[in-house]
Amino acid sequence: MHAAKTGLTMLVASFALVAATMAQAETVSEVTVMNGARAVPATVVVPDGEGPFPAVVMNHGHGGGRQEGGGFTRLAKALADAGILTIRMDFPGSGDSKEPFTEGYLTNMISDSNASLAYLLANFPADPARLGILGYSMGGRIALTIGETEGNPYKAMGLLAPSANPGKDLLLFFAGGSEAEYERLYAEASSDKGYADYTTMFGQQQKLSKQWFDELLASKPLESISAYKGAMLVVHGDKDVVIKPAENEAVIAAYPAASIVLVPEADHGYGFYSDQPEVSALVESSFAKFFSEALK
Repeated sequence: MHAAKTGLTMLVASFALVAATMAQAETVSEVTVMNGARAVPATVVVPDGEGPFPAVVMNHGHGGGRQEGGGFTRLAKALADAGILTIRMDFPGSGDSKEPFTEGYLTNMISDSNASLAYLLANFPADPARLGILGYSMGGRIALTIGETEGNPYKAMGLLAPSANPGKDLLLFFAGGSEAEYERLYAEASSDKGYADYTTMFGQQQKLSKQWFDELLASKPLESISAYKGAMLVVHGDKDVVIKPAENEAVIAAYPAASIVLVPEADHGYGFYSDQPEVSALVESSFAKFFSEALK
């Protein structure tokens, strides 16, 4: 009995040692991607082992940042454990970016995402034939827009509650569904001041530029998504009131080859900003499995 217990203890200790080793396996590098004159703070996570590795570019949501409350940090770790290299960046005015939030409009964010991929390919052991893109909320809009661009290099696209509706619908959401409030905000952004003062539903104070409004208004991320030819996964929560089920279903309707995962009890924070380990685990495992299979 004693010998059996000792053997079991040693086995448990061995598993603990393996888990601890795996937890330390990846290498995390904090880098600065120069995109023209714009300095883009970014984090690269390289799996243990020899590359080249499949790689995923991670795009955060509106007003979030490359950590997303720790959620993107854990997601990058889950991908590294699956042998996938990642880069995630702060868009203008978010996270550690020194740029004003007024510079955080679609073309700049898309440009920073593309510049981050170029930096990754030039400086880390990423396989250019096995590339994926991931987007959360507004980052999903960025991923969709990049994915439908001719010549894009991505073979897999992971979308977490993607902002995919036509631009005017999204702007009305920001305005609380009020056309009058939208017109007021747009008039303020069009004034000599150059931006509208805006408070998000989460209490963030933001300065939204006229270009932010104009580019979103023209944005229709699903209009040409059929031009994308890779794998796609949409993950969304049953308690998400920001990106509602119909918006996720519209992505599937526009790209029938996509698959979908519903996360029970998940609101728009997806466990990034709350203690919901079951939600976080399902988000992380869903994307790790998807990218592992799509980027074999």
